[in-house]
Order: sequence, then structure tokens, then C-alpha cells
Amino acid sequence: MEAFTFHESDPGETKTFDFEPSLFHHPAHLSLQRAEGWKWYYTLHTKRANIVASLYLNINGEVANSAVRSPFGTVECAAAIPAEILYRFLVFVETRLRKIGVRKIIVKNPPLHYAMKSGALLQTFLFNQGYTVTDATVGTIRYTHDDFSSGLNRLEQRKLKKSGNEKLHCDFLSHDNLEDVYFFIHKCRQEKEYPLSMTLADLQQTITRFPDRYALLGVYLNEEMVAASLSVRVTSSILYNFYADHAAVYDHLSPTVLLVKGLYEYCQQNAIDLLDLGTSAVNGQPNFGLLNFKMRLGGRPSPKLTFEKHLTP
Repeated sequence: MEAFTFHESDPGETKTFDFEPSLFHHPAHLSLQRAEGWKWYYTLHTKRANIVASLYLNINGEVANSAVRSPFGTVECAAAIPAEILYRFLVFVETRLRKIGVRKIIVKNPPLHYAMKSGALLQTFLFNQGYTVTDATVGTIRYTHDDFSSGLNRLEQRKLKKSGNEKLHCDFLSHDNLEDVYFFIHKCRQEKEYPLSMTLADLQQTITRFPDRYALLGVYLNEEMVAASLSVRVTSSILYNFYADHAAVYDHLSPTVLLVKGLYEYCQQNAIDLLDLGTSAVNGQPNFGLLNFKMRLGGRPSPKLTFEKHLTP
């Protein structure tokens, strides 16, 4: 029988993984989220000395949080990890946290489709061990194996055709254009009274540290920007449309359809299997207009859950 051991360490220790960790679990990204307080828990395959499960938690007083300033932070693991080992890993983490006086654990999962098999096991085991869901949003993902237009319903196909007739075009931009893209999206969000979760300075710092992971895309009518997005390559196989919006005055042109088409084709050109179109929620409640739009683009709903557990002394 295969043997596994459980460990607690500081982030940054050099190890070999049986899976590809996401950008948001990179030690340098963790330090951008919060400079101190991180603990790393992992499971090691003793014979191969490879990590098969990993979880980073930021300890702040009595609270252990997996995602301080990132879209998610969770247990990442090999697809072939034995179910019992994943379950025991969660028990190990809780035991270690109790010893240092932690009274609440927060685990913020990505959309379930990021890792269907291990994600389903993880969600079930968190419930089994007394975690409750404190936030539930609907993510929307689309696999990029087929032609983009084949996944659209008739309404969005007509919109895509119209954008071509109106001579809209999309271009990927250099990071020198970050400020223009950021303030364009910020203005669009202000019109809708939606906030942005990061400041321009925060984004500049992150993109400077990970320049190959961020892509800027603009949609233009002649020389005027009418839609834009900032996307993050979470792993080699996942692109996350982190920020995107369009100017309301151009609603009739539906430039976001062309924007998503540009991201989709970028995925195909770079062997990215999954395009994450983002969540569709406002103040914790579904934004049905946005959700329906993403599903008309061929998106599949994918639950994105945040779990908490209160530990009794």
C-alpha cells in the first residue's frame, strides 16, 4: 500500500508536486496578498517524495483564511489522490490549527469545474467534517475544444455577426496599457454601481511580479475603446476573465460577445482548455441578466463555494 505523510511548513520550501499549483498559491503571490502569517500544509507521497495535496492558510489571530486578497484559495491535490488520504489531510490541518489557538477556518474554493473529481471529493469531505457554506456564487466556465460560435445561442450569434458588420475589432494590449484598461473598466463599473476589488497600484505590483500570467484585451470601434478585459492565466490550462466590462452607450453593439470570442481564441492558440467567464453575483445574490448572458455564450454553471468551520476550544 502506498504511504503518505502530513506536514506543516512555511511557504517557499522547494518541493515537487504531482499537480500544477495555481498562480494564487504561488509563495510570491501569497506574499502580495499579505506579507506575513502564512502556513503551508501538505501531504507527501513518501516513496516518490512528491506532494499530492497542498493548502496555504493565513493565520491572523484566531482566524485561518485560505484567500486573503485572491479569488480563491483551497486544497489543491493530485487527481489520483486516494480519497481517504484527502480526508485525513483535512483532519491533520484542523488538528494543527487547534494547537495554535485557531477558532475559525475559511476555505474559498474555485469553480468546481477547475478540478471536477478532487473538487467533488473536497466539497463532500468539508461537509462531512462540519464545515458550512457561507457564500455561494455561480461561476460560468466554457471548455475551448470547439468553435466559439457553435456554443452560442441564436441571439448571441446574431450579436456576433452584428459586431462584424459594425467593424468592431479586438486587440491584445501590452501591459503599458494597464492604466487605460483599468480606468475604462472602473468607469463602466461606477455607472453600474459595482466596485472593483483591487486598486490600480495592487494590480501593477502583481502584474510586474507575474507578467506572463496577465493579458489585456480591448474592443474598439474605430479608435475608441468600447469594451476591455483583464484576464489571468491561473494555470497552464485555465484562463480566468478577472475584470471585464463595456461602455453602456454601446449596449446596442454587444461588444462583450466579441471580447469573449477574443479570449476564447486566445485560449485555443495557447492550449488553454478552460475559460472561466467569472461569477454572476451582486451583494451575494445572483445577477440573472449576467448569468443568462454567459450561458447564452455556451457557458456552463459551476458552483463556487466558500466554507467555514468554527472550532470549539
